[in-house]
Amino acid sequence: MHTFPFSKSSPIFLILCLFTLFFINSCKTKQAARTPQVEQTPAKIPVKAAYKIQQPDYQWFSTRMDARVINTDNQKEIVKLAVFMVNKKDSILYINASKLGIEFARLVLTPDSIKYINHLNSTYFIGDYSAAYHLFGLPLSYNMLQALLMNSDFADFENDFNVITKNDTSYLIDSNRRQNNARFSINQRIVLNENDRIIENHIIHTFTSDTLTAQYSDFFNVTTLYRSPKIIDISLQRQNIRLILTLKEPKINVPGPTYFKIPLKYTLIEIK
Repeated sequence: MHTFPFSKSSPIFLILCLFTLFFINSCKTKQAARTPQVEQTPAKIPVKAAYKIQQPDYQWFSTRMDARVINTDNQKEIVKLAVFMVNKKDSILYINASKLGIEFARLVLTPDSIKYINHLNSTYFIGDYSAAYHLFGLPLSYNMLQALLMNSDFADFENDFNVITKNDTSYLIDSNRRQNNARFSINQRIVLNENDRIIENHIIHTFTSDTLTAQYSDFFNVTTLYRSPKIIDISLQRQNIRLILTLKEPKINVPGPTYFKIPLKYTLIEIK
């Protein structure tokens, strides 16, 4: 059996680090936790029911994407990949990555399972999120990953923001936003445009001070009722990594493939 760690020089490792947010310890060297700098804000008030973040309304979403991974320390491109993603809302997230038309990795997530296959070294992994916790030492939520990629808010966190409005832009701030029924918390600032769509999601991990910023731009109509950002730009500050996803011909409410089959000769990745 193979042990779990991916090669840190492999493209799929970089992509997975970003898709699984900033709290994956495998993506960084261990450092002492730092106290995040938090701006002084007025006392928190609950978001009013009439004040609502626009959430995408769909059952299925699929898109091809150009994915560029950049080292922000020297601004050099590490790798460029073709990615195909399918999301059945709240049920499954399917991602495959290819280069020159050849698929080399596939990842399938559900709320309670993780499946990964690597065609480069003929290995696979199947497990639940307890395995992710064992590996990374922190909770890993399907809902957070889905929200990050679908330009939506984290549905499984408290909704008790401090709201500041400047011109046509709104800022939703919570310096200690807690995940429901969990001890995990984040320092978060969400920036909304005049249509209450998320254009920036800035997150600081409360315990490690790791920082992730996701920016969404170039919104366009996929249908007359559904708008999507064309560009998703995700930065990991301490790791000096930036992922730029450019959506190509997205479709909604058209069921997409979520196929996952393990070839007979592939070897299980063992978590130790």
